[in-house]
Amino acid sequence: MCIINFIVAMIPGILWMWYIYRSDKFEPEPLGKIIMVFLGGFFAVLPIALIEVGISAMLGISGDIDTIYEAVSASWFVAGILEELTKFGVVLFAVYYSKEFDEPIDGIVYSSAAALGFASLENFLYMSQMGIGVILIRGPLSTLGHLLFSAFWGYGLGRGKFHPKIAKQLTISGLLLAAGAHGLFNFFLMSSKIFSPAIGSLLAFMVIPLVIGLWILLVRKIRKDESISPFNPHRKPDELDEYDDSNEIA
Repeated sequence: MCIINFIVAMIPGILWMWYIYRSDKFEPEPLGKIIMVFLGGFFAVLPIALIEVGISAMLGISGDIDTIYEAVSASWFVAGILEELTKFGVVLFAVYYSKEFDEPIDGIVYSSAAALGFASLENFLYMSQMGIGVILIRGPLSTLGHLLFSAFWGYGLGRGKFHPKIAKQLTISGLLLAAGAHGLFNFFLMSSKIFSPAIGSLLAFMVIPLVIGLWILLVRKIRKDESISPFNPHRKPDELDEYDDSNEIA
């Protein structure tokens, strides 16, 4: 049963990664690099989980989150910030400085790999505790959610790689947005424990429009990055990205 759970837990992450990989049309990344970053995100779950336990204890967060303080702290300051920084670190140290990171969309591709690896092991751990049925929620929502949150800083990394003057600004903004969206998603899911049944159910339902909105934003980011790719044969020679004031892409 453990083997079955593991296989099922991996399927959503692999399928979402296949979609992102297919979106990188002009200069696809080496599969070996994708797998390496995916595994980096996967194995980062256990150490970061121990750190989260320690920080939760320092913040006074109990096992049963039943106050607004605990929900806000656990959502934004524990999960949102720590998990996004962890996935960001995997991409930064594994591939950001490599020659394969050679077009803006690579930021989204590699951030997705780290995020989906992270979510895949989370899926397995949740299934081990709560049963295989939990994947019906985590597959289309939480697994995709990790990808969508990390796409904010992935987009910033991809654009900043070719525009050093604003790279730090783009990266910090992306991390803040990722942590904010991640925290909001978690807070919605925790709301049933801290509000009345009616309000809690309504807020929990809000994860669906949140994910849909983030998905639309992701598609737009992918299209934008592909349109300005230096490998795009349809890109006009004199077409400059709005951030490109010194021909860094050349």
